[in-house]
Amino acid sequence: MIQTLVHGAGRMARRVLAQLPDRTDYQLLGLVSRTEPDADLAADPLAMAWYASLDEVKKSADLLIDFTLPGGTGTAAHWCADNGVAMLSGTTGLSDKDVEALKDAALKVPVLWAPNLSYGVTLMTALVQQAAAALGASANITITDLHHQHKVDAPSGTALALAAAVIEGRSERLEDLLDPQRLQNPPDDDAGELAFSSVREGEVIGEHSVRFELPDEVIEISHQALDRNVFAAGALKAGAWLVDQDPGYYTTSDWLGPSG
Repeated sequence: MIQTLVHGAGRMARRVLAQLPDRTDYQLLGLVSRTEPDADLAADPLAMAWYASLDEVKKSADLLIDFTLPGGTGTAAHWCADNGVAMLSGTTGLSDKDVEALKDAALKVPVLWAPNLSYGVTLMTALVQQAAAALGASANITITDLHHQHKVDAPSGTALALAAAVIEGRSERLEDLLDPQRLQNPPDDDAGELAFSSVREGEVIGEHSVRFELPDEVIEISHQALDRNVFAAGALKAGAWLVDQDPGYYTTSDWLGPSG
């Protein structure tokens, strides 16, 4: 069985915890979160152990599933590298320091970071890359993400991953596209323009679309998450795959492959 720690106690971590009892290949070692779980979470039938920090964990683990906040992911990456634990993270809004910590850990243990762990988004990313390669600079492209009002980072991690798929093979640099002044006043006349639109409202789980605008037609590729359980299920499937891999920095494309 995969001896597993869950890092974080937010929405996604709770969904992972709720699905763990249905996975006979997993055994939960405990929850790691800065604050003690509330009554509802603590009353979970898993009767899990709680650790205020990773330094308190003395048991041997195979996998850490990280759905925490930026900063916490970097700390978890260092801990996983030091303790030989595979790391799966879906935390978004990471700093450069967090990303560097993940890549450093990948030299010692298998690491998979993805802003979105659903199969549908993985397929969408592959389709977006194919469309961008076929259309080149002939299309203006807008990437839109719609999320609940509590989500802080914008554009979303998934939107940035879709942008990376778009610009692969093109001359743009993602750093230039994310310049704050440019995001506020995106150009609208240049061929091949790539722009972002982020909306935060209500309790929307997550919707993403990539719109390719040509002179006489529009192509749009979109994905809508109807239930957060799709991300938790994906995390557990990806984690089961990850623990069998060699040290390295993996993506959902490595896990599923373009053909699924």
